[in-house]
Amino acid sequence: MSAPAARTVLSFDFGLRRIGVAVGNTLTGTAEALATIAANDGLPDWAAIDRCVADWRPAAIVAGVPYNMAG
Repeated sequence: MSAPAARTVLSFDFGLRRIGVAVGNTLTGTAEALATIAANDGLPDWAAIDRCVADWRPAAIVAGVPYNMAG
């Protein structure tokens, strides 16, 4: 029986001014913050996102919208 293969997951938390980027590992179940990408009036810096995806070559990408504590 072989161990499951580790997969890299990139996560993007969308914001109107900034997009948080984190990388996770499915084998260890861990994640860590990578970078913050600028957004201009809600428009992402697509070139920076493309570079991040090209650098990490993730098996999956997760996009989320963070909310403040008030919902």
